[in-house]
Formats: sequence, C-alpha cells, structure tokens
Amino acid sequence: MFMKEGNEKKVNKVTYEINNKKYTVITSCIETVQNIDKLYEVICRYAISQIK
Repeated sequence: MFMKEGNEKKVNKVTYEINNKKYTVITSCIETVQNIDKLYEVICRYAISQIK
C-alpha cells in the first residue's frame, strides 16, 4: 500500500493469477463518500461488466 503525494487517498495494488493469466487490481480508499448506495451500484455494474 502507498500514499499518493499531496493527497490523503490510500491506494493498494495487488496482482492475482487465475488460469495462468495475471490480473492487477488497484483500489483506493476515500475518506468520505456522499452517497454510499450510488458507489455500491457503480462498483457492482463494473464487476458485472468485467465478468461478461
């Protein structure tokens, strides 16, 4: 995990290997979220689009 310089956003980068293919997942942590339901919907839609 590392911090972006000049920003309080935490970023985490992890590489997974599935069926001999490597996937890099980059996540960031945001201190405050105004609409958690909207964020959940966006994450779900992205995940579903990647599965198709």
